[in-house]
Amino acid sequence: MQQEEIEEKVAMLEELFQGVVGRMDILETSMADFLKTFMEQYRNVLESIAARVETANKRYDESKVQANIDELTKVVTDMPKVLTVRNTHHFGAWSKSLIIGAVIAFVVTAGSVGTALYFNYQNNRLNSEAYNFWLVRALYPEVSKTIEGKLAEDPNTFIKQAEKAMVKQQAIIAAEAEAKQAEQQQRAARQKLEKVKSGK
Repeated sequence: MQQEEIEEKVAMLEELFQGVVGRMDILETSMADFLKTFMEQYRNVLESIAARVETANKRYDESKVQANIDELTKVVTDMPKVLTVRNTHHFGAWSKSLIIGAVIAFVVTAGSVGTALYFNYQNNRLNSEAYNFWLVRALYPEVSKTIEGKLAEDPNTFIKQAEKAMVKQQAIIAAEAEAKQAEQQQRAARQKLEKVKSGK
């Protein structure tokens, strides 16, 4: 069965190949005939073009053309391969002054803004402290009178005592925060231990 199919396909391919060969023969003969008729029709035109090219070639002296080519070749070989270019820019007197003025204005503006921000921060801090002292004066008048009296007697010693008391209070607050954090960690560790023991 397969042998018959293969023979059939081979036969079809042979027929197809014979058809292609026939068409190629027709194409070759018709192309030759076409070129022949083309050459016969335009022979006069081609001959006149060839004559013009020949007369144009005779107009120019070959020695002059060759001399021009040689001269151009010499110029090209004499040219340097790398050309150095210097590019400099000079600031004029007015542009130097303008740049210096802009830099000074920027520095002054930055300094002014920084100083204003610092004073604003200090003002807010002092305002908060004054408000706190006002609350103490309003709620605890005896304490405020004692503070004012001690400040009047020996301000340096009283300020040092106050600074020590503030450092102590900050240390106490920090220690309480650490203790609270340690307690939370211990509580979390206990919960983790209980979860491990219970097998969850």
